[in-house]
Amino acid sequence: MLKYIYITTGSISLSLGILGIVTPGIPTTPFLLLTAYLYAKSSPRLYQKLIDHKVTGKYIKRVNTGLSVKARIISIAIMWCMVCFTAFVIFGNETMRYVMLGLGGIGTIAQL
Repeated sequence: MLKYIYITTGSISLSLGILGIVTPGIPTTPFLLLTAYLYAKSSPRLYQKLIDHKVTGKYIKRVNTGLSVKARIISIAIMWCMVCFTAFVIFGNETMRYVMLGLGGIGTIAQL
């Protein structure tokens, strides 16, 4: 019985993960990791299909390998563009500018 609950919950999680690929704001990787865990507990065949799939396998394998240096540089550059836009265009208050720049620094350290 527990096996079928894991498969059903994993399939719901997989649906949300696939929806997150095309919908901004819905996380993809956490749902796919949850799916991988649930499928591994219930059905090795479904787990292997998930890992071997060209779309979902890419997200799951990225957790083990991490981002490449080029991807990190691009990610940090985009993040800083958004931080600077928010700090200097959106906020007129000087205190909030410093807060945004500080958050950008924290984000950079977290990505590195």
